[in-house]
Amino acid sequence: MSGGLLEKAKQVSGDSDDDVGAAADEVIAKSLDPVGSSAPFGLSGSTARTAGFGLFGLSLAAIFALPYMDWFPFFGWVVLGMLVASGYLTSIYVKFGMNSGSSVRPVQWSAIVVGWLVLSSGVWMIGMETDSGGILLTDGQVHEDDNTVTLMLRHSSGSLLGSTWEGGNVDVSVTQDGLETWSGAINVMMNQEDMIGPYGILTLQISDFYADSAIQIDGFTSLGLVNTVEHPYTVSVTLDGETTTQVLPTLELARNIDDVDEEAYGQVGDNNCEAGYTTCVEYVEIRGWVGMGIESADEDTTPIRVRADYTLDMSFGLDGEESSIDQKTITVSGTEASWDAGDCAGGSMDITVDNSGFIFKCNSQYQFSPDVALSDSNGDREYGCYALTLIATQEGTEVASSTSYYMFEHDSSSSEGETYHSETFESTESC
Repeated sequence: MSGGLLEKAKQVSGDSDDDVGAAADEVIAKSLDPVGSSAPFGLSGSTARTAGFGLFGLSLAAIFALPYMDWFPFFGWVVLGMLVASGYLTSIYVKFGMNSGSSVRPVQWSAIVVGWLVLSSGVWMIGMETDSGGILLTDGQVHEDDNTVTLMLRHSSGSLLGSTWEGGNVDVSVTQDGLETWSGAINVMMNQEDMIGPYGILTLQISDFYADSAIQIDGFTSLGLVNTVEHPYTVSVTLDGETTTQVLPTLELARNIDDVDEEAYGQVGDNNCEAGYTTCVEYVEIRGWVGMGIESADEDTTPIRVRADYTLDMSFGLDGEESSIDQKTITVSGTEASWDAGDCAGGSMDITVDNSGFIFKCNSQYQFSPDVALSDSNGDREYGCYALTLIATQEGTEVASSTSYYMFEHDSSSSEGETYHSETFESTESC
């Protein structure tokens, strides 16, 4: 080197050969030292080790939990990804925590792979079982428009990396209070998908399995109120030896009518009265209640609301005579009621949505004029005892009826040669 860089350095600096040589040797030695590097993503060696073991622990926990999560599609790939990530983070720990930034040597890679295989092989094999898989039944909904129940059916194979079931026949049974009300095979197509994964729709006709109301009355509470008890329907689906169940909503499957109540109210005032009347009946309001009840509490309680298919017939007129109101039969489906034109125009309304009570409508008004409710065909007021009757019918059979009575009376008095008239409308026990 004396003829090269060392000689030039010597000529410039004027130093001796020994001093310049020592300096050059130091520079060369430093240039041969390993160049340090930093861990990716800002991870230190200890952080990478902690993250790697944390992911590995989560992977093992996920595999052990797989029997309870096997409806989740491709969950095995998630577990595998977590194991690979934990192995990678361990290699970062080896590189930057043990090798001072030097690459992981082949023997170290071998140790990492063998160690991870030994640690995870047992539980991994648990997840690799090739059993029949798992099924999940959810989201039982009652559709009153077509009287059906639909449920979502999901499936995942028992293998971590297995594929899902693509559809076919499943065995279905419906029970109430432990007693089977229907069973059969239903074909389910797994042709829909959401963010969780593919699913199929299982449809049941309510008329096939319905036996008794899903809400029933059982005596009274300690406060003297009617005690309601739920008797829900449970749907069970079996596929390749695996069974899943779902309890159906109770309100929509409470469909037995056995109680109706009624009440008439006459608004008495001085508006729109005929000449000479100080007070008169301005309008008549007729209320009804329909649902489930108990006879011993009929006077103190109103029926429990239900959602069913039935008809209601209402008559209101002088006791022993035809109804003064020509109210056509009201047809109810679930909560939707409709009727044809009579004395009032045909119409519709929702009933038993929040409770079992409702008010009869006439020409979009929740009241009947005296000319319709309290007059004869000539429009003349008919005084006397009126009977209000409400009848409920299901499947052609009368299931409940009730009648109440009201006195519609006229009074007159004279003073200073003038005659004054007035009307009253009050309930009475009987006519």
